[in-house]
Amino acid sequence: MKNTPITIAVLLLMGCASHPTLTIDRNAGMYMHCRVEHDVVYRTVEDKELHLNVYIPEEYIGESPWWVNDQAGKKPTLLYIHGGGWTGGSKDKRVFNFLPYVFRNWVVISINYRLAQDAKAPAGVEDCLAALEWIHTNAGKYDIDPDRIVLSGGSAGGHLSLLTGMLREGDQLCGGKLKVGKTSKVAAIVNWFGVTDFNHYPLPVQWFGSNVDTDEYIRTLSPINYVRQGGVPVFSIHGTEDPAVSVEQTVSLHKKLREYGIHQKVHLIEGKKHGEFNPEEFTQIYREIWKFLESAEIKTTVP
Repeated sequence: MKNTPITIAVLLLMGCASHPTLTIDRNAGMYMHCRVEHDVVYRTVEDKELHLNVYIPEEYIGESPWWVNDQAGKKPTLLYIHGGGWTGGSKDKRVFNFLPYVFRNWVVISINYRLAQDAKAPAGVEDCLAALEWIHTNAGKYDIDPDRIVLSGGSAGGHLSLLTGMLREGDQLCGGKLKVGKTSKVAAIVNWFGVTDFNHYPLPVQWFGSNVDTDEYIRTLSPINYVRQGGVPVFSIHGTEDPAVSVEQTVSLHKKLREYGIHQKVHLIEGKKHGEFNPEEFTQIYREIWKFLESAEIKTTVP
């Protein structure tokens, strides 16, 4: 067939019809916009090294030096604290929990801390405070905005996030086993169904240990007892049928936060259990998280 101008035009139109315009999926190219530093030592305790991973928004250029600064300036940063009942879990097993932050070009720092088999309470709390201090110390190296550091975690990680963000200099935990020194700035806490009051929760004996002043541990390890004027904004997510951590834990905490005039919001998921949320519910949760953080004057960046 002779390729007249009309024939060529028809063929081009046919090609367009068979190859519709693509809708770009930014997930497909995320590997080019975020590098990871694994197993960075953030503290050493009695010869035991504690590690964290840093997820850094940068640009992959396909040749040496391979990665370059994205020139986007200081970034909001998430300190992610994994759950696992204070006895299990790790920084490497929870990567998918914070991908929405990575997608929005946040710096994300996921930490390990001493679990019950390594050290009893309040060791894990001390580690989380040290990790927060490490973030502030290294803010310049990783383009971290020290005014936009958010803490988050689920279950035991939610509990530790609350404590880490709510403790102040001079607080003493577990009969003075942890004396809080100068604390580092936190912009907000995103709490996923964390324990807030050990008075209404089965005692984590393995984490508390034996031969301790149980009443003292319950009092000083319960985040609800650190609600006070000028506190950090808190956003909480909880399923109403959670069998592991009662929804009343979150409801009671936020009632007290409101009483003290602290910026806060609760997002309850009707009929759902311990983190048992579907994609539609997760989508709505993150929409609410971004809205809350923006309302707390934390610019979250747009993907």
